[in-house]
Amino acid sequence: MTLPTLPTLAFHMNRKQRRAMAKEAKEDGQEDLSEKMILFGKLGDACLICEKSFDKKNKEMVMSWNVVVREEEVRLYCPECWDRARGIVEDFKERIENKNA
Repeated sequence: MTLPTLPTLAFHMNRKQRRAMAKEAKEDGQEDLSEKMILFGKLGDACLICEKSFDKKNKEMVMSWNVVVREEEVRLYCPECWDRARGIVEDFKERIENKNA
């Protein structure tokens, strides 16, 4: 006797069972992990601002570069551009606070 595959098994389950299975998978972090893996595949090969190349296989780069995901759009920023952008935002906040004071 062979066991049914997951799609076949899901087809034969009622709605309550499918929801319970999806909830359990989400609690286990499987769904979140698979979502992140799909988004990792959408990463570009360069910084969005300066176009510095990005190597997905370089652990140091993967850990130091910044990724912003908005509505399934993945944006990649090198550490230098990220720091520069944060500095600009902080400067803007200070100017707003000084103007309102």
